[in-house]
Amino acid sequence: MSTASATTIAPEERTLAALTHLSGLAGYIVPLGGVIVPIILWIVKSESRIVSSIAKQAVLLNVVVFLLIGATAILWITILLIPVVILFWIVLGLVALVLPIVGAVKAWDGSYYAYPIVGVRVD
Repeated sequence: MSTASATTIAPEERTLAALTHLSGLAGYIVPLGGVIVPIILWIVKSESRIVSSIAKQAVLLNVVVFLLIGATAILWITILLIPVVILFWIVLGLVALVLPIVGAVKAWDGSYYAYPIVGVRVD
């Protein structure tokens, strides 16, 4: 089984792979779009190992970001930790924005990109 870093994307799948990475950003435009759009792509393109793996990553990244925001929102109760929570949310938002863009650029170039921590290997 090959590792994610050694996996190349076929030229005919590169555009869809890049768009699948970017589909996770749909949540910034449509509520829950960052989860629904990748799930639809995952189901529709289930025969493509690359596209379905990228869709899994997009869903997982959005779910983890949502859970982290919810978990740290509890810290908002303590007035002293509000600046830490705000800083964490800013960093988390930047990470959630940058990772799909980096993945899309790499997919366009033909290399599979697994997100750090929540990345999915190609099955």
